[in-house]
Amino acid sequence: MSGGMELLERVRAHSAALGEKPALAAGAERLSWRALWPGVVSLAAVLREQGSGPVAVEGVRGTWPPAAFLACLVAGRPYLPLDPEWPAARREEILRRTGAQKLSRAEAEAGFYARRTCEIAGGAGIAYLLFTSGSTGAPKEVAVSRANLDHFLRWAGGLEGVPEAAGETVVGQAAYSFDLSVADLYLSLFWGGTHVNLTGAELADPAALFDRLERSGAALLVATPSFLRLCLREGRFAPGRLSRLRTVFSCGEDLPAPTAARLLERFPGATLLNAYGPTEATCAVCAAPITREMCTGPLPMGVLGAGAVEITLEDGEIVLRGESVAPAYGGTYRTGDLGRVEKGLLYWRGRLDDQVKYRGYRVEPAEVAAALETIRGVERAAVLPRRDGAGQVRGLTAFLEGRDLPAGPELARLARLRLPGYLCPDQWRRLERMPLTANGKCDRTRLKEMLR
Repeated sequence: MSGGMELLERVRAHSAALGEKPALAAGAERLSWRALWPGVVSLAAVLREQGSGPVAVEGVRGTWPPAAFLACLVAGRPYLPLDPEWPAARREEILRRTGAQKLSRAEAEAGFYARRTCEIAGGAGIAYLLFTSGSTGAPKEVAVSRANLDHFLRWAGGLEGVPEAAGETVVGQAAYSFDLSVADLYLSLFWGGTHVNLTGAELADPAALFDRLERSGAALLVATPSFLRLCLREGRFAPGRLSRLRTVFSCGEDLPAPTAARLLERFPGATLLNAYGPTEATCAVCAAPITREMCTGPLPMGVLGAGAVEITLEDGEIVLRGESVAPAYGGTYRTGDLGRVEKGLLYWRGRLDDQVKYRGYRVEPAEVAAALETIRGVERAAVLPRRDGAGQVRGLTAFLEGRDLPAGPELARLARLRLPGYLCPDQWRRLERMPLTANGKCDRTRLKEMLR
């Protein structure tokens, strides 16, 4: 290599070799491999001249955000996906905390077509910043390095069914502000495939969604279990319509055995990978191929000894050590997840704290409660997940104490001004007084008994 990231060197080579094959697609937009690299280095030249700090990329769907991400990597500047669906106050807080330069679509496209040149930045450094739900009541920043990202891609590219499918067409469900998108976007770019990011309009309209899936020619689908359950409700999600689908990479939350069984029954020749990993360790650190015979109970999420990092259990907690762990953690990350090992396979068995996964996103109830307590009239708040019979989170209930609480619809509106949609409760319970434990803390056990 001539220096810089292995990912970027491969993208440069693919751009020279793959011609008019689409590299990026979203909705009606297409960007060919031939055009990708010249545009990326041109924008990178502009970004390098403008500074060295983080770049906030406004917008999370379309072909231009990933092109801008690559330009940031070439320029040696961390990128920060700035989700337009986040409340304005959250976006402003994140910009203030990071000092990031905002990059609009118009600015990105002007740089992309400016015909500039730029060498790939060498050395270590941060590749991207993501914000997850934080237990302190504020969004938590995670900075993933360029070396972390390259290491993830080398490991994930060795998983069963991934490199062949990633070199064809990869469909990604996740917004770029959600770290699951790291898998679909960069595996596609690493292996010279076509990346298709589902748009917000397609995700909101089942007919449009399945039209896109059918037309995409997807060989690799990267999705949360929640999204897979949605797809499996539709008869069109079948080999007759998606004849090239050969690999499904499921991550972001626990994969229920019934969902896996239905998927494998529907696509009997497909490889289903159940993956696990926190944002702090670069998307995913282990995965297990799932067979129909496994679908009689809890499913494994990794094979010990075959992960991207060393995985150990310490007092039952999953602890990660190795090259995927973000620099801030000194090579070791205590996940807060509980696990067990059986016959060399890793299984998830809950959390040490109150954190949950909802629709694939990390949800810290403390952050939601803290935001609700900024609403006038709310004196105290507690938030709990509601689960179905299989233990999957189906919604969030907010318990509120206050003499002058707003009405339910107004509470929902005010919550949306403070929190992303996936953190907003969908059920509200008014309490004359919040139940307390003997030491004066919120009695979450009693609140759980009140859930319906």
